[in-house]
Amino acid sequence: MNDVYSEQVLMPASTEEVSRLLRAETAGEGQFTTSRVSCSGRESSSAAVRRVDLQKMNSVVDYPARDMTVTVQSGMAVSELTRILAEEKQQLPIDEFDRSISVGALVAGDIAGPRQYGYGTLRDYVIGIEAVDGQGRIFHAGGRVVKNVAGYDLCRLMVGSRGSLGVLTQVTFKLKPLPEYSMLRCFRFDGSAAFEDSLGRLNVSAASPLLLDFEFASEAPVQPQVDNPGTVGRHFPHALHIGVEGTKAACLWQIEELRNDCAGGEQFDPDDSTAAASVNQHCHSAGYNWQDDSIRIRTIPSSLVAVAAELAATGYSSQGHAGNGILFVKKENGDGRVRPICEEIVSRHGGSVSEWSVDHPAKSTDGLSVRLRSTFDPHSVFAT
Repeated sequence: MNDVYSEQVLMPASTEEVSRLLRAETAGEGQFTTSRVSCSGRESSSAAVRRVDLQKMNSVVDYPARDMTVTVQSGMAVSELTRILAEEKQQLPIDEFDRSISVGALVAGDIAGPRQYGYGTLRDYVIGIEAVDGQGRIFHAGGRVVKNVAGYDLCRLMVGSRGSLGVLTQVTFKLKPLPEYSMLRCFRFDGSAAFEDSLGRLNVSAASPLLLDFEFASEAPVQPQVDNPGTVGRHFPHALHIGVEGTKAACLWQIEELRNDCAGGEQFDPDDSTAAASVNQHCHSAGYNWQDDSIRIRTIPSSLVAVAAELAATGYSSQGHAGNGILFVKKENGDGRVRPICEEIVSRHGGSVSEWSVDHPAKSTDGLSVRLRSTFDPHSVFAT
């Protein structure tokens, strides 16, 4: 963080310690009289804050692998959770670019990457939570079994709340098996018409890709691709990255179907064994990161090409998840024109525009958000 304020890092070792810290904060006892508590190290403020760091709370609470669920403390790093699950040939299919991020930050930020097209987002995998609200009250929601549906669905409410409602201390996930094999192919297009036609065919494809990402360049000149001898001298400003998983035979069959679906484009990935791990490589290297000073546009998938084309006409490239209608537009050097342009385009096609650093849930002024915050954090303990 670029800190412009004094910060004290609080490192509790248990849920009960988190509760005591927050109760002391609300009661105005001792050292907790003048500061607020921040539940996310990504936020900034001009005031003094205390930041709750859960790195000491990094244990596995329960892992019945046969039930395909796991409960962990929120301070565990996502990379460590991935390692533990891999030993049982299981996975939480959520792609996070920063592998050192904690499980709690992952859930609070509602972060999901390229494979959300086939696997869904965190709201599909969080089945139980333990958390502490702004008054120091410990509460639970959901459970440790997949079919637990009792009570209010506070799990989904906490996903994406970014620390505005409480401090997550434990999370229970349902899991997926690790795939036997994965393959990724890239198809590039020299025009938006062929790009859009291919997207249309993919909507009714016999294949079932779990990853459908795109790149749509601005109308500025683009260097020709030279890794395919037959394309030298041609410009390919648009691309589709398509990934499949399953058995090797199923992946090979799906790739052949995808070649037919993308017949208007040129394939640029080598058809060899090195592509086996390329889905995973793409998920952790693709630059589609809302937290990286980008504007995020959400629209319906059928409007994606129209939105991307209008952005390109104004000089802005976009990339993102074509199957989900999510576009990211890089905000270079604090360019203040990007968001107004995005909002104007979206007003014609439908959707929403947001920025990670601007559109924090704690700043929402709609009636429901205000009532939720007054219930979970009536003393405004959590800093934004």
